[in-house]
Amino acid sequence: MSWTRRSLLKGALAAGATGAVGGRALWRAARADDDGPRYLVILGCFGGASMLDCFMPLNQNEVVSDPNRGTVIGYDTVHPSGSNIRCVDRSTPKAFLERYADQTVVMGTQSSSVNHWVAQARAINGRDVFNGRTLAESVAAVYGAGMPLPNVNMGRGGFTVPGVDPALDPRYRAEIVTNPVTFAFSTHGEAGVLPLGDTPAQDPDVRTAMMARTRALRDGTLEDLSPFGRTFANSRIRRDLLWSRQTVDPQLEVDDLIRRLLFVPDLGEALPLSEWGIEPSEEVDRVRSALPDSFPANTSGIARDRLQAQAALAYLLIKTQSSAAMTLVEPGTDGFLAFDQSHNDHKSAQATHWDRVLDTTDRLIRLLEASEHLDPDGQPTGQTLWDRTMIVFATEFGRDKWDTGGRFGTGHHLNNGLLAVSPMLAGNQSLGEPDPNNGFICGFDPDTGAPTPFSELGPGEDPLFSDARLPPAEEPVFGALLDVLDVQFDGQETIPVIKG
Repeated sequence: MSWTRRSLLKGALAAGATGAVGGRALWRAARADDDGPRYLVILGCFGGASMLDCFMPLNQNEVVSDPNRGTVIGYDTVHPSGSNIRCVDRSTPKAFLERYADQTVVMGTQSSSVNHWVAQARAINGRDVFNGRTLAESVAAVYGAGMPLPNVNMGRGGFTVPGVDPALDPRYRAEIVTNPVTFAFSTHGEAGVLPLGDTPAQDPDVRTAMMARTRALRDGTLEDLSPFGRTFANSRIRRDLLWSRQTVDPQLEVDDLIRRLLFVPDLGEALPLSEWGIEPSEEVDRVRSALPDSFPANTSGIARDRLQAQAALAYLLIKTQSSAAMTLVEPGTDGFLAFDQSHNDHKSAQATHWDRVLDTTDRLIRLLEASEHLDPDGQPTGQTLWDRTMIVFATEFGRDKWDTGGRFGTGHHLNNGLLAVSPMLAGNQSLGEPDPNNGFICGFDPDTGAPTPFSELGPGEDPLFSDARLPPAEEPVFGALLDVLDVQFDGQETIPVIKG
């Protein structure tokens, strides 16, 4: 069996109405007053990535036991060399901090829901504190004005919920991508439809001319004659669609994104790109080396590791200055539970999925570190793409704090923490600290970082959820992350201690 472009498109989402007109030329005009874009990568850790089980752990010699509850979750812990951040004594978290501690902030957070969908949405919209915009929409609206796909979302569940700000230009709403392997094919209307050959339709130049005439007939004549078009002539949704089709879609083709976003090489009989007149990105070998499981194992078009495939597309979207905000989601080991497998076997699930997201993030960062940031004229700036990127590990909530023995499971818990990594952060900080009496992570002073411990609570005693010493909720966390990226809004709460 061989892939054809049509079969690949069955699983790909066609480029929609969220891009922006103008490509690099418009980016130059839109960003002429500053030093260029910032990039946000949201990595949605589905199911509750518990900071108590990775970067804010308690040492097992510290924790207390309660006859009715068990023992507070603890581990063998370590401070890697040069790190102020403690982690579980396991190879992947240790290696991550050894490499990125000075660019890493971990901090306690307090969620407002233990419903997966609701809490995921709030993790990225700050409970609608910015007129209902999401983090990605906010960044896209500031830095994505001339990018063809300002906001790309490869997530699922609540991480895909759009914002509700009616004033947001629709181009900054997310382009949903279901399969990053095949997404590039959806950015062109006719390339690769037919294999190369001797007939006129198989000549790319002839086919392009035919497509241009067809589109002109559709846009100039048929749309006005259409009963649907006449009935819904004043529909905002229809106007947005027509605008996108007439401006964004052609720009995707002009920018050659079918090639520049394609990270799968010619695979011979299984995927004979050259026979269809398609070439992969010039970055394909680098991506293949850094993210070897981002490629499909067979003709299904599904990557061996979907998270690596999402990271590969995110890298190319940044490299080509096609997007300012990208959302990835750790989908579990080709399943839907991911961190929520903690219901059945808490420690194993947390270790497996933390290692997976950290490993993929490390691979993505290395690609960005090795790529120079260019100005709008294509000239070197002395910075790498990583210097201008922030990765936020968004998760909906934490997990219960007690080890009840054996392969214990845990439920959902409002108290947790957040991991963010970026050269733009004032890194090497752990803000808040876990309490050995109950496993709760306390809050901290937003200006100094000093913890606000639950000093008078005894073993097995939990703080009240009205306790002012609890860590920050979704609103200040949302505002603080945008502040690091120099995105401001009225009424914004920030956490000054994290801004570099």
